[in-house]
Amino acid sequence: MRSLSRVVGVVVAGLFALAPAASFAATSADPGIVDVERRERLSAEEARRLERGETIARDQTWERGDSRYVGGLTYTVVDTSVAELTSVIEDVSAYRRVLPRTKQARLVGVDGPDRLVEVVQGNALVEASYTLRIRTEAAAPSGRREFRFWLDPSRPHGIDDAWGFFRLEPFIGHHGEPRVLLTYGVVVDIGSGIVRDLFEERIRSALLSVPQLVRRYVAEVRRTY
Repeated sequence: MRSLSRVVGVVVAGLFALAPAASFAATSADPGIVDVERRERLSAEEARRLERGETIARDQTWERGDSRYVGGLTYTVVDTSVAELTSVIEDVSAYRRVLPRTKQARLVGVDGPDRLVEVVQGNALVEASYTLRIRTEAAAPSGRREFRFWLDPSRPHGIDDAWGFFRLEPFIGHHGEPRVLLTYGVVVDIGSGIVRDLFEERIRSALLSVPQLVRRYVAEVRRTY
């Protein structure tokens, strides 16, 4: 299995630019999220930061008519295997711990390859509920796994749109231990109004905190073994 330096060099662990879901027709084959590969890679310094346990974050914002998408891309290293991290992402009961400000998450159905998960998030001032479609892609020969998610507009939703992905790329640490380069991309259109005006950057910051929450949760679960 590859080292982190090799993974960083080939994952376009580099930069996958996100394009607003509204730009593409959603079909059963195309869930409305498209990764456009831009041949940019993480730098050697960013790879060293990942080795030190830091998270690399790149903010992204789009405006399209009245819609405004905020979010970005993050990269972080998790001390676990792809199989263990996959079990966390597939465990809906873990979402309250790994998704920020999450009050409730429950599986409400299955539609073909998609799991439907209802999420309620917020604080004492603001609360929103919506349903995500989550699709697990087939594993790559390298062991890479990918999970895509997007808002189901046919169900009640307190935000206008949301979509993103988790990408898990395995590699071997310095002492032979399994590790994962976790790439996480997300954008959300929270709608117009006072919530956007007052809380947009706080919401972006919360969105991009997911990899750290995942890493913390995995570490806690491993300590219980």
